[in-house]
Amino acid sequence: MKRYDSLVFRLTGMVFILLFLTISLLLFLVNNQMSSNFSEYLQMYNAMPSHGMMRHGMMHGAAEMHYLSSIHESLLWVGLLMLSLSVAVSYVVVRRLTQPLLALTHAVHTIQEGKLGQTVPVERHDEVGILAQTFNDMSVHLAENDLMRRHLFASIAHELRTPLAILQGNLEGMVDDVIPTDKKILLSMEDEVLRLSRLVQDLRDLSLAEINELVLHKTKSNMNLLLERAVSMLQPLCEEKQLVVSLDLCPDLPDISIDTDRINQVIYNILNNAIRYIDRGCSIHVSTQCVEQEGRRFVQTTIADTGRGIAEEDLKHIFQYFYRGEKSRSRKSGGSGIGLALAQQFVLCHGGTIHADSTVGEGTTFTFTLPV
Repeated sequence: MKRYDSLVFRLTGMVFILLFLTISLLLFLVNNQMSSNFSEYLQMYNAMPSHGMMRHGMMHGAAEMHYLSSIHESLLWVGLLMLSLSVAVSYVVVRRLTQPLLALTHAVHTIQEGKLGQTVPVERHDEVGILAQTFNDMSVHLAENDLMRRHLFASIAHELRTPLAILQGNLEGMVDDVIPTDKKILLSMEDEVLRLSRLVQDLRDLSLAEINELVLHKTKSNMNLLLERAVSMLQPLCEEKQLVVSLDLCPDLPDISIDTDRINQVIYNILNNAIRYIDRGCSIHVSTQCVEQEGRRFVQTTIADTGRGIAEEDLKHIFQYFYRGEKSRSRKSGGSGIGLALAQQFVLCHGGTIHADSTVGEGTTFTFTLPV
């Protein structure tokens, strides 16, 4: 960057020009007024009578000219001193003003080099301070997103590696005549292929939903019917764990225009999570009601359980891809961790909202709304 392109140089020059013009104008006016007033004073002095005689002579003698010259010279030195001080003060003020911007520029270059998470100190509360705070927030979010991206890739690799390893082992065993080529083995391999296909399809749906390109096939549906059907389908799993499922459905619930397959997936994902993570003898309560938000009507669905609940540090991450509070990723303790991320994106694509509330030891409540 050239020196004259610097903001410090430009602002200092601008302040200096403004002060120079102001001081010059003041000096000109003071000099002019002083000369005019001094001349009027001499005129009046010469016109005053003295013992019956008028005073005549030169209005500006040597003494008067020396006096005016000394005054003009003093004003000139005062003006130069004021200009020097104004340059120094304006430079210090502008330098202090732009110092945070220089630190911000350095941090931006650091992020450009790939070192995310850089922040700058915020020591002021003006526009520059707001800019610095906004930059800090952006930098932290970039670092968090980069970390999530790395975890996402690691999680995808983890989820793909297991079925691929099973398929590879079985195929190699069949080729080497170690594993018999019977129907049972082939069905097992088909299950792994279907699992891979579901994972790839879910990831595709997630990516399309995030860029608002997921195609929805909407039809008029009733949320009560979808919930009753889902609870009925999952009843054997509930009976196996001795869970009590209760329904409290609003009888006057209006029909809504939704993609039935996507919303069914939302319902099944939430219910499956509740069934998987709560203990024997707990209960699940499913309810619906019509609510109004910001002048619009919504169908609100609530699925609450009386399980162990979710820790606060995990609750804010449950809608992230592959996030699970239990880090071992064992199949016995849960799925891939993509179900709630799918549920959130499907609800958002319908123009609705979804959130979770939980208290450790008391249970978890999922609530999602869909516009009427």
